[in-house]
Amino acid sequence: MKIKLTQQKEQNEIEVEIKYCEMNNMVNHLVKRLENYCYHICGNDNGRIYKIDVDDIFYIESVDRKTFIYSTKQVFRTEKKLYQILEELKSHDFVQINKSVIVNINVLESMEMLANSRIQVTLQNGEKLNATRTYIPNIKKAFNKEENN
Repeated sequence: MKIKLTQQKEQNEIEVEIKYCEMNNMVNHLVKRLENYCYHICGNDNGRIYKIDVDDIFYIESVDRKTFIYSTKQVFRTEKKLYQILEELKSHDFVQINKSVIVNINVLESMEMLANSRIQVTLQNGEKLNATRTYIPNIKKAFNKEENN
């Protein structure tokens, strides 16, 4: 893959052109990453509202009817329900791993099979989360898809 950068002072916004021989997983992955780059969701911390880039999110968790966004920098709270966020992020490399957690598949480091048909996923920050058997097929599919890109 070659990357060519051209500075044009009269250009008002960034323009990305991808030239390819045939559409494949790598091209699809690049397009998806570029689309995600400018996408964000809002979260609260100490009364302030922040725009959080989806690429900075490790996972989103619902605890006692409160939803928390765990990012690379800090933990935010959102008024949205987990199912609303999942719907919003369904085209943005996120997968549900249990009833109360959605994970960014780009930060999945590894998976380990546990007893009782469960999986423990380890994130790039070292955090370990448990997945339940209902969601295992989706996790494996997402993990293998990411591995092939």
